[in-house]
Amino acid sequence: MKKSALLLGLSLLSSSVMANTYNAQVDADFLTVDSYNVIGLQGTYYFDQVTTQNTAWAEAAFMGRNNNASVSYIDFDGDAYSLNVGGDYFYNDFVFGLDVTYSDADYGSSDTSFSGEVGYFFAKDWLVSVSGSDEDFSDSLELSTKYIAKLADGQFINFEAKYLNLDSDLRAAADYYWTAQSSVGLDVSTEEGYNFGINAQHFFTPAISARVGYISLDNDDAITIGLTGRF
Repeated sequence: MKKSALLLGLSLLSSSVMANTYNAQVDADFLTVDSYNVIGLQGTYYFDQVTTQNTAWAEAAFMGRNNNASVSYIDFDGDAYSLNVGGDYFYNDFVFGLDVTYSDADYGSSDTSFSGEVGYFFAKDWLVSVSGSDEDFSDSLELSTKYIAKLADGQFINFEAKYLNLDSDLRAAADYYWTAQSSVGLDVSTEEGYNFGINAQHFFTPAISARVGYISLDNDDAITIGLTGRF
């Protein structure tokens, strides 16, 4: 009886790990720069089942336009932390996002801010959106676009660009997926002190992935690593 239960448990675990659909995702990220460490944890629940079929696995929720809610926690080397609760709602070709962020520093300063985003899909795989925060609203305004191109043989390219109203800075990023599971990316920005970043991600199964990144800054370089689990 115990042997049968063990085999059943292994079977269920295997089915979960290898499934092409999921409803929840957990991300853990670590960044280090000049001996300063940042740790981030995020959990996201999708009200509609997400599928990885016929798309890059990292972009599955975007392509599926899956409604979601998330909570995240970031620790800034023990000196400060932030807690965020948010979500995205898709209606026809529109998407609406809302985030509430509470931040606290050891020296007693705390703040709660609200940010929102409204976007429109001009095509199935092309989104344009505008976002802003209740704090310094005009300075926080950002205009963003995201487009995913499907290539031959199950390959994809993801393009993203953003205009930041504060200092009229531009950000641009591109990710090349040579398979649905594996990608390498490059991002650049006109923001002061930022040179460029490169990153790579690979899904070992539809449920487990790892990523690594390098960021070139004027004063130092940063290294990032992360893990994702889907259920």
